[in-house]
Amino acid sequence: MNRASRLWRRVRIAGAALALFASSAAAAGWFAWGRGDGAVAQPMPDFAALTRAATPNQYLLLPSGFQAVATPDAVSPRFDVSVDRLETEALRVIRMQPRTVEIARDPEQRQYAFVQRTPILRFPDTITVRFVDLPDGRSSLAIYSRSRIGRSDLGVNRRRVDGWLAAIGAAISE
Repeated sequence: MNRASRLWRRVRIAGAALALFASSAAAAGWFAWGRGDGAVAQPMPDFAALTRAATPNQYLLLPSGFQAVATPDAVSPRFDVSVDRLETEALRVIRMQPRTVEIARDPEQRQYAFVQRTPILRFPDTITVRFVDLPDGRSSLAIYSRSRIGRSDLGVNRRRVDGWLAAIGAAISE
């Protein structure tokens, strides 16, 4: 077999493997090329009654003293602004995030859900945010970020929440 034939054979094998992977991934529901609707079973959980999955591919941030069943991974910061201002600035920041789509909202509860997709394979991660009014004109927020696909997220959910908090803090201090 000459060199060109071997190369062509490798290209066909690689193409077949890629086609098999893509069809398997599509059949498993990994690729949801739409806007994100239906990407999660429960985009708007009740933070107080939330029970977490046993997998580590999630990150929960709750305000200090927030009465909840689930134990948070971290305590959310308190902001020296009204809950209205926090909600306005945070939603502006979140809506500017790449590959992020708002999928649900309950303005009366000040709770919103988003899907952010991974850059290459577009796996959907769901992030729910609730804004909390505190005494003395201060505010905080609860954030639950979780991956729908896989068991481990390699710290993606935590980094996302930390990045969003830094951007929100910067927007408020402007």
